[in-house]
Amino acid sequence: MLQKLFYSLILIFLIGCTENTPQKTTTLQKVPKKKETPKKVIPQYDLITNENVVERLTKYGKENPETIADIYTSKGKIRIRLYEDTPLHRANFVLLTKKGYYNGCLFSRVAKNFMAQFGGSYDEKQKEIQKTIGVYTIPAEIKPNRFHKKGAIAAARSYTNNPEKRSAMDELYFVEGNRFSDITLDKYEKENNYKYSKAQRQYYLNNPGAAHIDGEHTVFGEIIEGYSVVPQLTHVVTDTQDWPNIDMFIDSVKLIR
Repeated sequence: MLQKLFYSLILIFLIGCTENTPQKTTTLQKVPKKKETPKKVIPQYDLITNENVVERLTKYGKENPETIADIYTSKGKIRIRLYEDTPLHRANFVLLTKKGYYNGCLFSRVAKNFMAQFGGSYDEKQKEIQKTIGVYTIPAEIKPNRFHKKGAIAAARSYTNNPEKRSAMDELYFVEGNRFSDITLDKYEKENNYKYSKAQRQYYLNNPGAAHIDGEHTVFGEIIEGYSVVPQLTHVVTDTQDWPNIDMFIDSVKLIR
């Protein structure tokens, strides 16, 4: 009897141990999700606006004094000189050049014996760069000694609701031009309420230029090498809006000094 009871107690003990033994379990390893690189958000105070454009471009111009640049077009290289007495426009050109804004941009308007214009936010790359700079216009720096002679570089602008003649931040043009007579110059003086200096009048009587838009746009530089490229840009077939039928573009712009 005692022996039977002893074996019963041993059996109960063994069953209890089996029930308390932890069971081995298998868990699936959690694979961490790939982190997406957050898009850089540019604080609004870092962007240039119409309110801070003078301050920001003045500061940038002092830190970036370059005045000579090479513009590589699909028709050849043009070397330009930026004027120091139009400091806001000079600084703006240097800023956009260093940001790579002009690289790959198209000539959007060309006119024989007038000008070739480029710039403008026409593709996604330019639009993305513009987001890091800001959207603004530049106060006019129109000076009688800086006029639309052959090879001049000037800023495009809107003629709508723009009495101060502020320049577009990104569009500019090379002047090819034509000659003018005294009668024609008198006509433009009256129409534009503008007075040509003696030097301007003498120039336009003997050399090509774009006298009819003097006083309307800021001229901030000039071509010093490679002017022969300009007629290759302007003497092409265009649509009714002066857009070239075959794309012409700026390959790159490089600051020299």
